[in-house]
Amino acid sequence: MHSHTHHHASSQGKILIVFLLNAVITLAEFIGGFLSNSLALLSDAVHNLQDTLAIGISYGAQALSRKPANTRFTFGYHRAEILSAFINMSILIVIAFFLVREAWERFQNPEIPVLSIMLPVAIIGLFGNALSIFFLNKDKDHSLNIRSAFLHLFYDTLSSVAVILAAIGAWLWKWSWIDPAVTLVIAILMIFSSIKVLKSTIRILLNGTPEDLHLDEIVQKLETLDEITNIHHVHIWNISESTRAFSCEAIIDDRLLSKTAQIREKMLSLLKEYHIDHLTVQFETECDDERVIHT
Repeated sequence: MHSHTHHHASSQGKILIVFLLNAVITLAEFIGGFLSNSLALLSDAVHNLQDTLAIGISYGAQALSRKPANTRFTFGYHRAEILSAFINMSILIVIAFFLVREAWERFQNPEIPVLSIMLPVAIIGLFGNALSIFFLNKDKDHSLNIRSAFLHLFYDTLSSVAVILAAIGAWLWKWSWIDPAVTLVIAILMIFSSIKVLKSTIRILLNGTPEDLHLDEIVQKLETLDEITNIHHVHIWNISESTRAFSCEAIIDDRLLSKTAQIREKMLSLLKEYHIDHLTVQFETECDDERVIHT
C-alpha cells in the first residue's frame, strides 16, 4: 500500500512539473506563431494548449482517484483517471481534424513563414516537450491517464521536430507547401494513435471484459473444482485499469453456508492467475437458467 501511494505521489509531482513546463511552451509558441505567420507553429501552439489543459485534467483526475470509497461511490474514484483519458483522447481527435482543415486552407493560400522567429521557437518547444516525455515515460505503461498525457506530449515533440524541418525546407528551397504538409501528417498520426487509447477507455467505462481475458476459458477452469457443478451468470470487468472484478452464480452440493468460504477461497486463488482480485459469488444448489451470460 505504501509503495502504491508513493508511486501515485511521485507521478503526480511529475505531472505538475510537466503542466507548468507546457504552459510556458504554449505561450512562447503562440507569440512566435503570430509573429512568424507560421501555421505549423500556431497549430503546435494550439496542440500544446490542449496538452496543457489535458495534463491539468490528468493531474486533477489522479488526485481524485486517491479518494477513498464512500456510500455514494462504493468502488471509490478509480475511474476518474479513465474518464480523464477518455476526455483527453476525444479532444485530441477533435484538434487533429481542426488541424487537417487548417492545413487544407493553407495549401490553397500558401505563405512562407518568418523563419528567424519560427525556428528558435520550435527548438524551444522541442526541448520542453522532450523533457516532458522524459518525466512521464516510466509511468505511461501503468496508467491510461498518464498514457493519454504522454501521447499528447509525444505528438508535441514530433510536431516540434516537424516544424523545425519545415522551417529548414522553407529556408533552403522556399517550399511554401511544407508548412501545411507537416501539419497534415502530424494530424493524421494523432488520429490513429488516439483511437487506440480511446477504445481501451471505452471498454473500461462500458464494463467490458478485459481484452486479454477469455470468459469461456475462465468458466471452464472454475468448473474443474470438485465442489462446483456449474458456473453461470458471469460478469468480468475493470473497476479501474489495474483492478479487475468477477461476479457469478455457482451451483454446488447442498451444504452449510459456513462451508462455502473454502470454495470461495479456491475460486479466488484460481482467478488471481488472471489478475482478478475482487470476487462476488452467489452459491446455489439448483438454477433454472444456467447460461454463462444472463441476457
